Amino acid sequence: MNSRLSSLLFLRAYFLIAAGILIIAVVLDSLLVWMLPSDEQTTAERFAPEFAMIEMMVMENGNASDQVANRFNQLMPALERVLTVPVALYAPAELGEQSTFVATLNNGQITSYRDAESREILYKMIPATGQVIALGPLPADPPSVAFIETAVILSYYTLVALLLFLWIRPFYRDLSALRYAASQFGRDDFKTRVSVAESSSIFPVAQSFNKMAERIQYLVTAHRDLTNAVAHELRTPLARFKFAMEMIPKIKDEARLADHLMAMKSDVQELEGLIDEMLTYAKLSEDNLQLQLQHIHIGPWLERQLAQYADAEIPVQVQADSVNLTQEARFNADLLARALHNIVRNCLRYADTAVVVSCTIDAETVTLSIRDDGPGIPEEHHHSIFEPFARLDTSRDRQSGGYGLGLAIARRILQRHGGDIRVDSHQTCGAGFILYWPYN
Repeated sequence: MNSRLSSLLFLRAYFLIAAGILIIAVVLDSLLVWMLPSDEQTTAERFAPEFAMIEMMVMENGNASDQVANRFNQLMPALERVLTVPVALYAPAELGEQSTFVATLNNGQITSYRDAESREILYKMIPATGQVIALGPLPADPPSVAFIETAVILSYYTLVALLLFLWIRPFYRDLSALRYAASQFGRDDFKTRVSVAESSSIFPVAQSFNKMAERIQYLVTAHRDLTNAVAHELRTPLARFKFAMEMIPKIKDEARLADHLMAMKSDVQELEGLIDEMLTYAKLSEDNLQLQLQHIHIGPWLERQLAQYADAEIPVQVQADSVNLTQEARFNADLLARALHNIVRNCLRYADTAVVVSCTIDAETVTLSIRDDGPGIPEEHHHSIFEPFARLDTSRDRQSGGYGLGLAIARRILQRHGGDIRVDSHQTCGAGFILYWPYN
C-alpha cells in the first residue's frame, strides 16, 4: 500500500510539473504570435518605394550619367531632408575596384550591407547608367523581432524556474521537518513525530518514520518498565534468600534448619518461575517469531484443556453448545493452551462459585469467553492489567497476585495469532475476558 501511494505521489508530482511547463510554453507561444506582426517586411522591402522614387527623380532629365549625377546633386539636400537618412550616388568608376560588390548589384535588387560600426546601408544599381544609389546608414530599428523572441525565451525559463521553486520549496520544507525529527529522535526525544500534509511527496516516508518512532518508543518504554519491574520482583526473593543464608550458621536445631532450607528452595523455585515467565514474555515480543499453526477441532481441544480443572474447588463449567463444536480453527495448540490456562487460573483466584467458558465461531473469528462471579475488575484497570507485572491493589501478595505476567503473556499469544484479548465491559458481575483471533 505504501509503495503504491509513493508511486501515485511521484506520478502526480511528475504530471504537475510536465503540465505546468507545457502550459507555460503554450501561453508564451501564443503571446509571441500575438506580439509579432504577421506580415513582417525586410529593410530592403520597406525602402523599396524610396529607391524607386529616387531613381525616377534623378532620371527625370535624361539617362546619361552626367545628367543623372547633376540631377542627383540638385535633389540630394531635399531627399535627405525628406527621408531623414543620408543619400549618396556612386559612379561606376568609383566602384571599379569592388567588382565583387558590383556583381551582386547587377540584378537590380536592393542589397543590404553593414559598415564598420554595424550600421545598415542599402545599395541599388541604376541599370541604365551603372550608377549605384546608397541609402544610409539607416537609423536603429525599434525593438525588433529578435528582442521580442529573446524576451519570450527569458520569460519561459524564468517561469519554469519559478514553477520548480514552488514545487521544490514544500519538498525541501518537509525534508527539513523529517531531518529535524530524526535529529530529535537521535537525542532520545522519542515523542518526536513528523507532521506533513497528505499531499506531500514524502508523506509515505513520514508515515514510515512515525510508525518506526512509535515502535521504538514503545520498545524503549517497555524495556525501561520491564527492567524496573524485574529489579523490583527479583529483590524480594533474593533478600529472603540472603537473609536465610545468614541465619543458617546460627541455627542449631535441625528442624528449624530444614525449614530454612525448604524456604530457600522455595525462593529459588520462585526465581526460576519468574525468569521462565520473563523469558516467555520476551520471546513472544520478538518481531521475527514464527508460530507453528495447525488446523485443530476446537471443541475436543477445549474439553481436553478444561479437563485439568475437574478436581478444582471451584468448578469450571463449559456451555453445552461449546462441547459440540466440530469446526476446525487454525492456531498453535500449546501457546493458546497457555493463554487459556493463564486466564482460567486468574478467574479461579477470584471466583466465588464457578468459572464459565464458552466458545463461538463465526465466518471470520474464533471467540473464547471466560467469566467468573468474583468481585470483578474496576473499569480503570481494564487496559492496565495486561501490562507486564501489573497487579491490582487488592492482589499484591504472591499467593493471589502471581507475578503479574500471566495476562500479559496471554495477550501476547493472542496478538501473535492476529487477535487480542480484552475485558468484557458488559459483564454485570464478576470479571469476563474475551479472547479472539481470525478463523484462518
